[in-house]
Amino acid sequence: MASDPSRLDAQARAWKTLRGLHPAPIDLDRVELIRTRALADLSQPSALEALVLQLGLNDEGLDEYPRELHAWCGEGLRIWQYPTQFARYLAQITSLGVRSYVEIGVRHGGSFVATAELLQRFGALDYALAVDIIPCRALETYASANDWVRCAWMNTQTPAFEALLDELDPPDLVFIDSHHEEVQCRREFAVVASRANMVALHDVSNARCPGIANVWREIRHDDRFQCFEFIEQYPGLGPFMGIGLAVKKQRIDATTPRS
Repeated sequence: MASDPSRLDAQARAWKTLRGLHPAPIDLDRVELIRTRALADLSQPSALEALVLQLGLNDEGLDEYPRELHAWCGEGLRIWQYPTQFARYLAQITSLGVRSYVEIGVRHGGSFVATAELLQRFGALDYALAVDIIPCRALETYASANDWVRCAWMNTQTPAFEALLDELDPPDLVFIDSHHEEVQCRREFAVVASRANMVALHDVSNARCPGIANVWREIRHDDRFQCFEFIEQYPGLGPFMGIGLAVKKQRIDATTPRS
């Protein structure tokens, strides 16, 4: 089937815009909050929700956050997640024995650092790979201090991305949080789903990202996966953000996630 030239032009313009969005510095000292926290707390959603606030939230798209969270926005790791959703997702993946992690679309790097550090506490990671079309200096600094961390600044829509994945042992968990456009998300999922044991998508319940919801709806009907959703909302907003986690059923045989 021939490609739609107008769609390709729109995608090219979007990528050009994205290249001009420079990531902000983040406070990597906040990782000590994860490294020094008791493991019992790091597996409990309520404790993790409080920890995510301490780690610091992003201040882009403040209208998506309730006012009571604004005090934690624009500082620390600048995590671009709803704490109530992210905490429950993180608690879920700590039960899955994740040994390798890939995040596609890292923005300032905070969600990647928080996830990698948490997984590292529950068992040494073979690797954690950050992928984005825009270089993130904070993650380069983080990688230089942790030999199990890698960064790749590339377009995931090219064969080079597939070649990179094939150089690695198959990833246990891939988190897709990139361009939030349906065609790109669907292609990224297709590339990683044949290689990864688990795939998570961000913005599956975001009213501003209907294309991602369409992809997630298709995944939920894919017989290869057992799916989990973390879509809790704050009153009077959204719906915004939302995380979907698809776990291959053979992985369920080895570990039983919380419902």
